[in-house]
Amino acid sequence: MFLLSYLSCVTAGIVFIVVEKRLIEEVHKNDILIVVGETGSGKTTQIPQFLFHAGFCHDGKVVGITQPRRVAAITVAKRVAEECGCELGQKVGYSVRFDDSTSNSTRIKYMTDGLLLREALLDPYLSKYSVIIVDEAHERTVHTDVLMGLLKNVQLARSNSIKDGRNLNNENKNTNGFMLLDKDNGQNGSSLRKDHHKKSSPLKLIIMSASLDARTFSEYFGGAKAVHIQGRQFPVDVFYTRHPETDYVDAALITIFQVIGLISACKNLITWFNLFYCKTP
Repeated sequence: MFLLSYLSCVTAGIVFIVVEKRLIEEVHKNDILIVVGETGSGKTTQIPQFLFHAGFCHDGKVVGITQPRRVAAITVAKRVAEECGCELGQKVGYSVRFDDSTSNSTRIKYMTDGLLLREALLDPYLSKYSVIIVDEAHERTVHTDVLMGLLKNVQLARSNSIKDGRNLNNENKNTNGFMLLDKDNGQNGSSLRKDHHKKSSPLKLIIMSASLDARTFSEYFGGAKAVHIQGRQFPVDVFYTRHPETDYVDAALITIFQVIGLISACKNLITWFNLFYCKTP
């Protein structure tokens, strides 16, 4: 039972918890944080859960995570919902073009970066989010680069409104329900915002990258701190075939069946060993 429990925890990415305390402390200290970790380290599935348990979703706020591809947003959301033991679309949900699986109770939301850009057209302050995580930033897609520029301005605007002691819904009411952000507020050009009737709160940004070179992102965000997360849970070895394969799909399928056969043989061996051991006086 202990072994099964341990394997279950490892599968859920609990090994990643060793950095949870440090990570949450850094998020509290820094409005912008660069997180660098290898693919498979668990940062995409575990960090949003850490933030949820640390109280970043109080007062109905949402932790948003952007992905460059819709398939990744959907599959990761399903995985995290499974880990949290909740139905997809409740506490954990996703939103991509033509497919929305969220509700009023959603607190961890996975989405494509393009969809968050669309949300910003209706709510340039992105006021329902307490933390926005830009995942796979190292891919440097057009949407991701534009989104980082937008988030930089949104964070500054929300920070300025807090310093001035204003609520987002009370600003510039003479614009008939819209607020104008001008260059005097540190914005690159003007943008409009509809009235949300929500209080202003700071926006935390986490830029996650699998690349070891975080200098570019750090410099763009004014020297933001970078946190490096150690690699995968298990060592990954790469094996090459002796001869080039003309059909890699067929070769991969054969390899899978070979692995399955090896696992079955090991299971039979373990079963035989257990029976032999139990019968031995």
